Amino acid sequence: MARPLSLIALVASVAAMCATMVLGPSDAVPFFGSTGPFLTLHASPSHAVVTALTWFAALSAGAGTLAGLYALRRGRLAGPGRLLAAGIVTACVFALLPPAGSVDILNYAIYGRIADLGRDPYVTTPFLLARTGDRVGVLLPSGWQRVPTVYGPVTTAIQWAAAHVGAGSMARIIFLLKWANAAAFAGTAVLLDRLAGPDPVRRVRACLLWTVNPIMLFWMVGSGHADVFAVFFLVLALWLLRRPSLLGILGGAAGGAAVAVKASFLFPAAALVAVAWFGPARIRRSVAAVLGLLLVAGGGYLLAGPAAVHSLHTRLGRKKDRYLPVPDVILNHHGLYAVWMALLAVALTAFLWWRSGLPFAVWRRVPDTGLLPVAVLAFGTTLVSPLQYPWYDAMLLPLLAVLPLRPYARLDGPLVVRGVMLAVMTLPGVRVDGYQHLAVRWLNLVWLLVFAGAVWHGTRRRRVEPPAAEPVAEVPAAGLSGTAVHRPGVGVQVGSPLQVRLEVAQCGGDVGAVDPAPVGDAGDRDGERDEPARHAHPAGLGDLAAVRRGLDVVLPA
Repeated sequence: MARPLSLIALVASVAAMCATMVLGPSDAVPFFGSTGPFLTLHASPSHAVVTALTWFAALSAGAGTLAGLYALRRGRLAGPGRLLAAGIVTACVFALLPPAGSVDILNYAIYGRIADLGRDPYVTTPFLLARTGDRVGVLLPSGWQRVPTVYGPVTTAIQWAAAHVGAGSMARIIFLLKWANAAAFAGTAVLLDRLAGPDPVRRVRACLLWTVNPIMLFWMVGSGHADVFAVFFLVLALWLLRRPSLLGILGGAAGGAAVAVKASFLFPAAALVAVAWFGPARIRRSVAAVLGLLLVAGGGYLLAGPAAVHSLHTRLGRKKDRYLPVPDVILNHHGLYAVWMALLAVALTAFLWWRSGLPFAVWRRVPDTGLLPVAVLAFGTTLVSPLQYPWYDAMLLPLLAVLPLRPYARLDGPLVVRGVMLAVMTLPGVRVDGYQHLAVRWLNLVWLLVFAGAVWHGTRRRRVEPPAAEPVAEVPAAGLSGTAVHRPGVGVQVGSPLQVRLEVAQCGGDVGAVDPAPVGDAGDRDGERDEPARHAHPAGLGDLAAVRRGLDVVLPA
């Protein structure tokens, strides 16, 4: 029953999201002038209608994903190939509809327009472009008007390319950006399917967490956030570094590209060195991965200039968009605020590092451990950051999808619930009620405590008590005139030819003196009667008294 319910809920969520986008400008869909190539009805729905649609979509998405994961645990699998195709088709449909849930993609278009005009988007703000009367700049949204871009040079290059091809039309620039997002989302889905391997359970799990997850589809393609490019490069780096035939420098370069898209991917990308370290030729590949990472990430930011780093530093000091409560004494002091953010990240990372067993795995060089450091640093630096948004989970879900099922599948549910919670507290997106900003901080804190408890419970070391000694039972020996000893838990039946030979040899007797033929013949005839005496356990001879009784049966005095 869980499988059809999952399908119905996922389809209903996607339908509600499509309806929200196709209805046109509203509290979910920003105004961006001429709608151009997008499919829209210009219905201008009310705040209540849009809020109901988006909240229903978020709740249905969570219910469908959780039901699908439950059905997967029960062994009711859907075809991973069909799920992959369905996710890619949905991404293409979302690319045809206007953006919703955020105004960020309008800022992307403006930053690309600034770069296309030959100016520096790390210095020139959207407000300065709007003052020139530029037809793209005058459509700037209310937020970020006086903030230069905080994204990396790779993101700026993508935005410049879209603005250059869009030729001064906001709608065309956004349209191209959304199709670029759809391509990156589909590429990530294919790579996750390859990383999951031939196991259909792992492939379906990867699809449920990413490919057909409506919340990820909405934020990455429907809303058009640039995080999807960083996720694509990070997953590409994992795929490259797990292939022994390819150079480690390519994986490092892909990780560097993720950092050059968004600087928050620095720590997971740095942990990619561990993936190379746990593979073949670890020293050579690890050095190559470091070189590739520094070449792309470091070289990209050097080309962008110091203004890129300054803009990023200013953004990190912003205290408005907080998803965790921060004491006022810390919030009002910039230095303490930075230290507070760093300490929280270090504390959670250390906790996850310890509970995942990484210190022992690294020390013992356990195979297939390289993915864990990447996931630990991603979770540790994202979940406790006061500055975060619901689409930041795009870094976490793909990494969770490629981890082994046991014990990490128990974290699937909490991450899905977090996505639903943050979506409800953020949507409809363009205009959000004030209570949502306040509620999300405390709800996120409660969720974080529950998540820490789930990690602790899922990785606790259970003490295994030794089995109690079982009494020796005597059962009739097939084909023999006496009794044979049966000890529960012993792999070879006492009184059988093999057991008798073992016992005779242990006591120094002549094995050749034992004739096994009668026992074998009788055992063939009375197999049902002797069946309870067969147990799977390492073979042993037991105590001396039992050995003597076995010898007395076959070799009477």
